[in-house]
Amino acid sequence: MARPRRRTQLLDAAIAVIRRDGAAALTLDAVAAEAGVSKGGVLYHFASKRALIDGLLERWLDDFEARLDAGGDALTAYVRACDLSAADPDRTASEFGLLAGMIEEPRVLEATRERQAGWMERMLAGAADPVDAWLVRLAADGLWYSDLLGIAPPQGEDRRRLIERLVALGAGDAR
Repeated sequence: MARPRRRTQLLDAAIAVIRRDGAAALTLDAVAAEAGVSKGGVLYHFASKRALIDGLLERWLDDFEARLDAGGDALTAYVRACDLSAADPDRTASEFGLLAGMIEEPRVLEATRERQAGWMERMLAGAADPVDAWLVRLAADGLWYSDLLGIAPPQGEDRRRLIERLVALGAGDAR
């Protein structure tokens, strides 16, 4: 198996461990068992648990950025990317892994801070009102956390209207 493909397989295995057993169960041994490789095979690609978490973080940031680049203005894309209501379990497990990594290894926050700052610059550049752009971004972040952690996420018509309103506010419709 080619090395980049093996690295992807190991990241997929890490996500499967997180989804099935929770972030606290993420170990190099657990990833090796899930992927059907030796611990040495994991260590070849990820020299430590921190390196594995960094790999999960990089993949999540790249995937999130791809969703932002998929079309539309930056604020609308951000709101849509933060909406986990229809996300598949692998995506939410990946995002939970990111959150767990940031809690366990606060230094992981640096890469997230840098990427978020760039995204926010893009959102501000296209915004009719910078304050509205901040409100939309922070509300979308709250939606993401609410969905991810299952903390009373908005449902049904309320959710639809919330997302619609965030998109409208981001487009400059301050009604």
